[in-house]
Amino acid sequence: MNRDEIQTLLEAADPARGVPVGRGDAEAVLRRAARDITNYEVPPRRTSRRTVVAVAAAACVAGVFAVAVMWPRPGEQPVPVPGVSVLRSPETGGCLLDLADRAEAAAYDGEAGRYEYIHFSTVSGDTTQTPGGSFAQATWRADVKFWLAADGSGHRTSKRGEVSYANAASREFYTKHPDMLGSDDQDADFTAGEWSATPLPPLDPTAIADRLYQPRENGPSAAIVSVAGLNIARVLDREHRVAVLRFLAGVDGVTCGGTVDTDAGAGLLVSAPIGRGPNPTPGDQGRESLVLDPRTGDVLAAGSGPGHWTTLWLDRGRVDR
Repeated sequence: MNRDEIQTLLEAADPARGVPVGRGDAEAVLRRAARDITNYEVPPRRTSRRTVVAVAAAACVAGVFAVAVMWPRPGEQPVPVPGVSVLRSPETGGCLLDLADRAEAAAYDGEAGRYEYIHFSTVSGDTTQTPGGSFAQATWRADVKFWLAADGSGHRTSKRGEVSYANAASREFYTKHPDMLGSDDQDADFTAGEWSATPLPPLDPTAIADRLYQPRENGPSAAIVSVAGLNIARVLDREHRVAVLRFLAGVDGVTCGGTVDTDAGAGLLVSAPIGRGPNPTPGDQGRESLVLDPRTGDVLAAGSGPGHWTTLWLDRGRVDR
């Protein structure tokens, strides 16, 4: 699949396509995107065609970089990140840099398995336009296990939980068209080159900010979303976990909110307001949030806040299957 084909697929899936957006007016896009519960599950593998994962391919067009860097030691003045106000922002200066300074090795650090293994629970769903012009919507939580080797081979399983419907009409539609929801359980192998591993960002502070604070126009919530996305795709070693913590500490608008409990464990709540970019949206648009393991710095949960976690990380590491 080439770049143009990927662009076409992503444009077709964009929930905000066709919505005119004026300068400083992101509310129209937010209203449209708030209704997007597109099914991001990998479709069941068919023997007659190659499995294609457009989102993963789009996220993996860059090569892998490895850059050594000396991070500031405790008590030293941190190096400023271009485009970010200060590395030690007023709201997060204590919590995130302190966690970065004391982050311990995780149980999987130093493991040498062929596959990176990630087990997570995530909210998925389907939105379909019915013949009458309305939209039928269904959501569910999926339990996903993913094994990925450096050559793009691997395995993925997904088990669908209980389905919830937006309304009675949606329930009636999907009852009549159960195939629209796909199978309850999905199980797929990937051969070498069939999946591209998202490259880990460089450890250089400037480069990691350029990579993870995108799109910058969306404001500090974009940084939270990027960190969550990276953790869905890859298992981060201690050096990268520390680099991510230092990056978040420098994003003005990212704040710490104390310790919270999740189904994946208790950890440090870190969040940022939505719609606070260069052209801020009026009103309270909510927040994007992460929960961080207070010992290792691993991401445990991501979503809009306590009680509303879109993704929960249940296990990760390196294995040989």
